[in-house]
Amino acid sequence: MVDIDVPSWNSLGVIPPMDEAHPAGAYRSPYKTNIVKFVEKFSTTPKRISILKGFLEFRSELHKVGLVDGFQWINGSFNENIELLEKRPPNDIDVVTFFNIHPGDSQAAIVARNPELFQPNSAEWRKENYHVDSYFQSLQVASGNLVERTVYWYSMWSHRRDLTWKGFLQIPLSPEYDSDAKLILIKISSEGGEQ
Repeated sequence: MVDIDVPSWNSLGVIPPMDEAHPAGAYRSPYKTNIVKFVEKFSTTPKRISILKGFLEFRSELHKVGLVDGFQWINGSFNENIELLEKRPPNDIDVVTFFNIHPGDSQAAIVARNPELFQPNSAEWRKENYHVDSYFQSLQVASGNLVERTVYWYSMWSHRRDLTWKGFLQIPLSPEYDSDAKLILIKISSEGGEQ
């Protein structure tokens, strides 16, 4: 398991884009962590817990259709101290799922198993049902195309709308620790809904 803690928000209310003490070092965005650390860090309010439950359900649906190998970039106001910055709760989690398709399977077959998970016209449905603003990128495309799409997402996600530079997270797509993350949310909810 990737066992790196999620960085704390900086004075601007965002995850720092890099280690400010070592700006040329390798510890930088996207920060590799795991689903358990992510849930532990951000399950601080009932609204955030509800969003995390939806996100875990979304991941479960991805696993059911055969997407278990790859990683997810996690971002948006959910990763920010949005309650302080804009005096509101987050609405959803922004996620790009970078995935590998197992031999013998195909992208068309995966999509056919649950079209609403993937279709662009189902974006509002995914937000409503899973609290995610989701995008997908196959890791099995031409290297030039993959670099181009990765650069696109990095450039889109490395700053807020007000151009504040910020970091984001990367978690494995594997379902291995999702049940542990769900148990954490159940425990927090039973104790009153906040950490």
